[in-house]
Amino acid sequence: MVFLPTNRLILRAKLSSAYFDVLLAENGAQALEITMRELPDMILLDVMMPGMDGYEVCQTLKSRPETAHIPVIMVTAHNSTVEKIRGLDAGALDFLSKPINDITLFARVRNLMRVKMMFDELKLRETTSQELGLSSFFDEHNFDTDEHGCVLLAANSSAQEIEWANIIKNHLPVRTITTGVKLMLQ
Repeated sequence: MVFLPTNRLILRAKLSSAYFDVLLAENGAQALEITMRELPDMILLDVMMPGMDGYEVCQTLKSRPETAHIPVIMVTAHNSTVEKIRGLDAGALDFLSKPINDITLFARVRNLMRVKMMFDELKLRETTSQELGLSSFFDEHNFDTDEHGCVLLAANSSAQEIEWANIIKNHLPVRTITTGVKLMLQ
């Protein structure tokens, strides 16, 4: 984590009280050095840092095979959509705005920890399959490519659906289907 000294200590106390081990960095270069040495399970990364900003740090982490899989949550005082998209484009999986709400922080951290654990399990299975000579599936499918998936937009109105699709289409292929069917959660 890279934040102002007081904020770093407060976040460390909050996360430690939830039984997370916390490593602290004072700037982007130190965050990279600690990440390469310790390979943490997740990174909370402030956007505004001395020297190297959070976007640069995130891009560097995502460009290295040994750190590309580590989930990154970007944190900033800027709450604009442009800043959030910039963070996601840099490779972050989530974005939090300051001041950080504790409930939101813990929900996002726990969610990304589950994602990381599933990724680790998949990598372990892949390694085991290769060691046993059963890896033809993994040889035929490259999971490290930049292939895009499918996004379901469930909006309140057609206008909102179009607005969301226009935002997303700059970053992902979008296909919309209007069915007139309402989805209900039970």
